Amino acid sequence: MDITKIYQYKLRKLFNPRVLPFEHDILFLQTWEGELDEIISVKLKNKSALYLSWWNELFNSKKIDEIISDEPYDQNYYQFFSFLRILPNLLSINRTENFYNKNLFSSYIVSQLKSDLSFLGKEKENTYKTELINYLFYDMGFADYFIVEDNKLYFRYSSDEVIKVDELINATYDLVLKYSNEKYHDDFNIIKKQQIEIVNFLLEKDENFIFTLEDQCLIYLSPEKFIKTYKNDTDKIFKILASFLSKDQAALNVFVSKMIIMNYNYYILKNNPNEILKLKAFCRRDNLKFFLLLKSIIDLHFFVRKEDFKELHLEYYLSKIN
Repeated sequence: MDITKIYQYKLRKLFNPRVLPFEHDILFLQTWEGELDEIISVKLKNKSALYLSWWNELFNSKKIDEIISDEPYDQNYYQFFSFLRILPNLLSINRTENFYNKNLFSSYIVSQLKSDLSFLGKEKENTYKTELINYLFYDMGFADYFIVEDNKLYFRYSSDEVIKVDELINATYDLVLKYSNEKYHDDFNIIKKQQIEIVNFLLEKDENFIFTLEDQCLIYLSPEKFIKTYKNDTDKIFKILASFLSKDQAALNVFVSKMIIMNYNYYILKNNPNEILKLKAFCRRDNLKFFLLLKSIIDLHFFVRKEDFKELHLEYYLSKIN
């Protein structure tokens, strides 16, 4: 899928500003307020290129707002228009220091959404991916409106109705076309196709896409590999985590290390914080090693908080972590 190539380009560009450009007939990146910021844009037939997030410039937004504010439209539908504006940001690039954690969380969550979690059972796969995709969109500034079932994305249209996102996108364009200039109708079809492809990309199983980054530990980003190794050879995972304390890591290695720690946070500690005691036992009397690992885990602020460990007699270590 072309979207995969663009996302892989984004990952490489985070660490290599001179990465070879991608080729795409419709989408490209435009610089925005400096060379560290690039926005995904779309080539159109009847208008100059447009930031994909600005698709609402092609129709009468005020009129649409008036229409969907009344029955039979649910107010959640108004939020769906906001969702379509932020969705393309998944492909945009921001390499500023302030955006580091957003890039980290986004890259990790996309890798998990595209992973096969069926080994955990269908119910758990749906639960985990629903939780993760809502975290992803929340981090982008959007609220909790989504459900994942069988790797299909649904939108909470109302308190008692969910609709597949691709179907709701199609229905949205049926509405929008009524209040737009006919000369832009071909352009809307172009934009709609790209939006649907981005949605499909997120939940299309493809664990190999992340290997555009070169790091020998990346195999442990796979949830199945990580969880099964943890169950069968816990010390092996702990040795890998301990290796992340090395000061010789390049920026890319640090990024990958943090994503694998996020696996530990999400699949092991989130529901069983007492598992941290196994890591402490592994470190034996090396208090500094355990402290640095514990600090790395907590400092991510990813599904694990300092408070989660307060009943585990770790006050000595916790008192030193802000």
